[in-house]
Amino acid sequence: MMDACDDPGRFSRRAVLGVGAGMVAASQVGIRAYADENGQDQAPPDVDSDRYVDVQLLNITDFHGYLSPTDVDGDNLINDGGVPKVVGGAAYLAAHLKRLRAGRRNSIFFSAGDNFAGWPFTVDAHANEPTIEVLNALGLQFSTVGNHELDQRFPEFLVEHIEQGKPIGEPGRDSSFLDSRGRRFAGADFSFYSSDVVLDETGLTVRPPYNIVQVDAGDGRTLPIGFIHLTVTSTATGSTSYQPGMRNLDHLETVNRIAAELKAKGVRTIIVNMHEGGTAGRDINALTDPTGPCFTLARTATPDIAAFVTGHWHAGFNGMVPGPDGVLRPVVEAGCHGQMINEITLKLDRQTGAVVPALTTSKNHANTHEIPPDPRVGKIVNYWVDQGVRRFQTPVAQQSADLTRAPSPFGESAMGNLAADVLLWEAHRQGDKVDLALFATAPRKGSVALSGDGLLHAAGRSPADAAGRVLFGEAWKAFGYGNPVLGVTVTGAAVLAALQDQWKASGAGVSTSPMAVSANVSYEVDLGAAPGSRVIPASVKINDVVLDPAKSYRVAALAYTLIAADGTTALAEFTDPVRHERDREVFIAYLRVHPTIDPPPLTRVRPAGGTAEGSR
Repeated sequence: MMDACDDPGRFSRRAVLGVGAGMVAASQVGIRAYADENGQDQAPPDVDSDRYVDVQLLNITDFHGYLSPTDVDGDNLINDGGVPKVVGGAAYLAAHLKRLRAGRRNSIFFSAGDNFAGWPFTVDAHANEPTIEVLNALGLQFSTVGNHELDQRFPEFLVEHIEQGKPIGEPGRDSSFLDSRGRRFAGADFSFYSSDVVLDETGLTVRPPYNIVQVDAGDGRTLPIGFIHLTVTSTATGSTSYQPGMRNLDHLETVNRIAAELKAKGVRTIIVNMHEGGTAGRDINALTDPTGPCFTLARTATPDIAAFVTGHWHAGFNGMVPGPDGVLRPVVEAGCHGQMINEITLKLDRQTGAVVPALTTSKNHANTHEIPPDPRVGKIVNYWVDQGVRRFQTPVAQQSADLTRAPSPFGESAMGNLAADVLLWEAHRQGDKVDLALFATAPRKGSVALSGDGLLHAAGRSPADAAGRVLFGEAWKAFGYGNPVLGVTVTGAAVLAALQDQWKASGAGVSTSPMAVSANVSYEVDLGAAPGSRVIPASVKINDVVLDPAKSYRVAALAYTLIAADGTTALAEFTDPVRHERDREVFIAYLRVHPTIDPPPLTRVRPAGGTAEGSR
C-alpha cells in the first residue's frame, strides 16, 4: 500500500498527538515530524515553487572525532521506529549526506558542536587534525562551539590552530601533521560561533554570536536565514573545558535578544543551533517523555525561532514542540559519534523570507551501512588509522622499572607520585609558582586519570615495545583523560582537609581514596586513628616547612578534582585559577624532557603511631 511518504503529491493526514497545555507534541514513531495535518512527510523542491523557497537543513552533533565504525565501541546500535540499526563511520556519513543533498538547490550542512576533543586515540593524539580533514571533506559549513571545543587553551587552540591552521608546539611532532594528501594542516574550512560564552575582560563573545546564510530564491534574489548559536552553560566551569576569564550568559535572554537583532536586520527565518539538549526516549524519530533544557527553551523562546537543533546529551530524538504562541516547531538531536544525520525541510515565503511553520518537516536519518561508503572519505579515514598506529608505537622515554598503581598501606603508589610530580612540573614550566601538587589516584566517584597497570618495564607485543621503552600510546593511555592542569590558591586548612579525606568511614569499615602529593611534600599517617584524624597536622611539610592552616598556598591539580567532580570537596573554594595544558599532552612533554624515568620512592607518606592494619 502506498503511504503518503511514497506519493509526493499527497499531504499527510496523520494527527499530531498533544501532550497537555504547554507540553510537547510527539510525532508518530518512525515518521518525520510535521507541524499540522497540512505538513508534508516529504516536501520536494518543486512543490509550489512559485510561492515557496525550499531549504534543507542537515546537521550532526557530538561527532567527537569518531572517524571509523570501530571507534564507536557500543554506541553503534540505534532504534529507528522500533528497528535496531548498526550505524557509524565517516565514510558512510559522507555517502548518506551525498544522497540527501542530491537535487537540493538550498542545502545547508552544520554541526551543533563537540566535533572534536573526543576519545579515539588517532584523532586526539594528532591535535584533532584528522577530524577537521574529514569534516572539511564532508562539506561542513559552520558549527556551534561545544564545551569540548574549549578543552584546550583559548584562543591558541580553537581559533589559532583549528580555525586558522597555526601550529601548536613543534610542527610535525605536536601538531601540523601531514594530512592524507601530504599537506600540512591548514585549519578548518568552516567557522565556529557562540552567543553565550563571553570573556570577562571585554564582555565579548569568544566567537561570533550568529551567522546569516543567504539561500537562492530564484530570479537573482536571495533570502537570509539566521543561525543563533548556544554553548552549554556549564562550559566555562566544566572539568575539561574549564576556562578562567570566561562566563556563560542565560540562554533564553540571549536567544530573544539576538532574534530581535536579526529581525531588525530583515531576517525572517531564524534557527537556534545549540550545544545543549535533553532526552526523549530511545526512538530517534519520536518524542517520549521529553525532558531537558532544550525543551524548556523551545516552549519559552520567542516565536520568531523556526527550529531548535540541539546536542551535548548524545541523544537521538525528533519532534515538534509548541512555542509560547502555541505554534509547533521542530526540536531535534542527532545522537553522537556519527550515528545519524538530522534533516529539517523548511518552506520560506518567496516574498517575505518567513518560514511557513505548517509545512516544516523533520527526520533523523540513521547513518547505516546499507549503502556503499564514500571512497574519498574512506581513504582519509584509513590514512589516519595507519598514522595512529605509527604514533602509538613511537618511543618517547625509557623507564628503569615498573611504574604501577599498586598502593602502599598508606595509599602511595609510584604512578600516583609520578603524576603529582608531572602536575608540579607543568605549573612551574608555565611560570605558575605553585607550592605543591595534589593528584587523586583513585577517586571515590567519576573518572580516574590513571588507567591499566600503569607503565610496565617488560617488553610488549610489538617490536617497538622493547623492555624499558615507553611508547607514546602507552603513556597517552596510562595517564590522563583530557583534563587541564590548573594552578589555584587555597588555604593550608583546605590542603590538610584534602589529605584527611583520603580515609572515610564506610559502613563497618573505612574506604580509601588516595591523594598523591608532589615530591616536595611529606606527612605522617596514623592508620589506627579515626578517619578525618589520620594525618598528623604538624607532620605535613612543604619544602621542609610545616604546613600553616591559616596561610594561602598555590596548588596544582586537575580541574576535575578542584571542582569536586571526583568527590574531593575540600579544595572547591579555590581562587585565582590559572589554566595550563591538558594532562595527556603534559605527560608526553614531561617524558620528552625526562627521557629516563625511575619509579619515585614511596617515602612521601610515612607511618606515625598507628599500624598498617585498618586501611581497607
